[in-house]
Amino acid sequence: MKALALATAVSVVLACAVGAQDSGKTNGARRGMEAAVTPSVDVAAIQKKIENFSEGVKNEPKNDKWYGARGQSYWRIGKYDLALKDMNQAIALNSTKSAYFAVRGDVFSKLNRNREAYDDYGKAIAIGPPTHYLFLQRGYTAVCFKDYKAAEESAKSALALSPNDADTLALIGGIDGKLGKLQESLKYLDKAISIHSTDPSLYTLRAETHRGLGHIELAKKDLEAAKRVSESSR
Repeated sequence: MKALALATAVSVVLACAVGAQDSGKTNGARRGMEAAVTPSVDVAAIQKKIENFSEGVKNEPKNDKWYGARGQSYWRIGKYDLALKDMNQAIALNSTKSAYFAVRGDVFSKLNRNREAYDDYGKAIAIGPPTHYLFLQRGYTAVCFKDYKAAEESAKSALALSPNDADTLALIGGIDGKLGKLQESLKYLDKAISIHSTDPSLYTLRAETHRGLGHIELAKKDLEAAKRVSESSR
């Protein structure tokens, strides 16, 4: 499972947080949860693995590992309903594996069932080991149902495990902006930009914070920087 993009932090906070998420569509805001089918995914190879896992299910219908492996494979190729069915079965057979709840959390996120995703990431964390990814994903899902305090708590737990992760810093900065903690927001966004100065979305998010603080000229400079960085990356 991969971490989220910096642009993700911006789009989740500015889209999910204001209720722009369309429950009937995949939310493209989160790189870690984005469409599983990408050029790097060998769908044919995964389908072959699914056939092997299905044979395992047939031969050992009470063995949770086959459902877990097949469910994760379905998730990777975007078959989320089938993935959910398998992860439910894996958890019913063995509820002691953190990975099962983590994968099901990812599936729930793809289905925009964010409260259920949040709960599953929490269960995965409780079983352990707690990871940066789990706390960060939990923070994103909390943003999507507008529990910013819970989101901040999870994001700061993620930051404790990876203090210089720009994704996490950007997320906290965006959350603090929503909580009205604008000076704190600025602190986290400044650090995120110092780590990853080539992502235009960070400047866009910081411009929002500057506007909230009444720093109109600084906001304009950030928007100009966002445009400049974006153009230079083309």
